[in-house]
Amino acid sequence: MHFGINDLGLPGMLGEPPATADALIEGFTALADRAHRSGLKILAATIGPFAGADPGISTPEGLAIRRDVNDWIRTTDAFDAVFDVARAVANPDAPDYIHPALDSGDGMHLNDKGAEAMADAVNLDDLAL
Repeated sequence: MHFGINDLGLPGMLGEPPATADALIEGFTALADRAHRSGLKILAATIGPFAGADPGISTPEGLAIRRDVNDWIRTTDAFDAVFDVARAVANPDAPDYIHPALDSGDGMHLNDKGAEAMADAVNLDDLAL
């Protein structure tokens, strides 16, 4: 499961507030519970950085919610495995931003090196759960 960034960025394009951290956590928990009840494993990824994207997408509120949700993703037992994509591609000096070497240029999407860094965040053993 790699959800969340659109819930945080797209509402700003319409002048609306992003989804709350509580709403995202509730939704992610419900999806994980539903998958588990069906006998499926759920693998999740943190929400990647998007500061520097268009001002309507990258808002201080949305970035703060991303940090809160990522903290929850990293510590919850709702998922069978977590891939910390956010840390893998973040600028260590400014973690709300994609590392400049991994940014496609729009502040939100990864370039090929970024996609490789994201893939490297995946523990292949977790895919065999």
